[in-house]
Amino acid sequence: MSQKVSIIGAGISGLTAGICLSKKNIPSIIYERNHAISDVSAGINLSPNATNLLKNIGVLEDLISLGHQPSNVIFRDHKGNKISSYALNMGDRYFLTLNRNKLIGLLYEKYKELGGEVIFNRNVKDFENDCNLSKGKSIEANMIFGCDGINSSLRAKKFNPKSPLFSGFIAWRSIKEFSTPFEENNGEDINFYLGPNSHIVTYPIGEKIYSATCIIKSSDWIDESWILEGSKVEFKYDFKDWNNELITYLADSKLYKWGIFQRSPLESFSTNNIFLLGDSAHAMVPFLGQGSCLAIEDSYCLAEVLDKKESNDDAKKIFDDLRISRCKNIYRRSLIQAKLNHISNPILTFLRNKLLSHLPIADFMVRDIHNYDLDSEIKKII
Repeated sequence: MSQKVSIIGAGISGLTAGICLSKKNIPSIIYERNHAISDVSAGINLSPNATNLLKNIGVLEDLISLGHQPSNVIFRDHKGNKISSYALNMGDRYFLTLNRNKLIGLLYEKYKELGGEVIFNRNVKDFENDCNLSKGKSIEANMIFGCDGINSSLRAKKFNPKSPLFSGFIAWRSIKEFSTPFEENNGEDINFYLGPNSHIVTYPIGEKIYSATCIIKSSDWIDESWILEGSKVEFKYDFKDWNNELITYLADSKLYKWGIFQRSPLESFSTNNIFLLGDSAHAMVPFLGQGSCLAIEDSYCLAEVLDKKESNDDAKKIFDDLRISRCKNIYRRSLIQAKLNHISNPILTFLRNKLLSHLPIADFMVRDIHNYDLDSEIKKII
């Protein structure tokens, strides 16, 4: 398909889309509202459904050197007692944990190597076949990819004006140095602690460096900032019923907190010549770790479809057929996972933990998500 694509947003979906389009010889330019590539430091994980695609576009080998390959997922209760575990990184299917800014940085460099261009300090105001920019310039494009995140202007103007909704959860996050006894096995594992109305996940993102994400239920979030520095006193109060040594250990670093918002998937991710990808299309709660993975899937999928279909209408229908059902499914299952993680009733907690300890249920719950083969799904339709 002969196209000129303008991509709005230089995040994971935008940069991945740019790389995928370049591999198909489809020219693109990325417009980013900030003055530089994001340097936000936060842990993320990439399961095989995403890393397989990154391998296909020549990114995975370099990415492996920037991240970590955890050995196991260990489930524990909020006092630190082990419930169950399952193994990761068996065979040639890669599960990576790493710092988000390293992923963004690598994608940016790969896009530039392929001849891609990112234009910074460009706020898109209106969206038609050309995009009017806040600096008084305009861009012309046959096609526009909206990769501008959960607060997408494209989504608000061209799809659905409803604002993102607060999910009822607040996340505390920190990056810290490895320390025993809470990171056993020489820090090679993901530790998943389950508590009443709360849970904590810690995992390695580099040599002796750990990411901690601590989630609690909350009735509201009124701060305008998406990320705030939090106090150790407030953090310890939020997790006052937990293992004191664990919470003291986690509090011994700079802490940030923010409200978790969501936007339910649309009935179509395209209108006219505009496509939405990643959080712009389906921002969800992070309890299955699929936000970044789905953004990579979206970008890879759309480039493949555009490469194979001359008709824009055909491309739009096929893209929706491939993405809508999967994204809605994971959106729904992420909310269910939140309920399972945060059970507070002692009897239900006992039953959940017993089930986890006797069956590989946690692995089973995400196996179909991680084993998803997008290339095979595309071949079934195209």
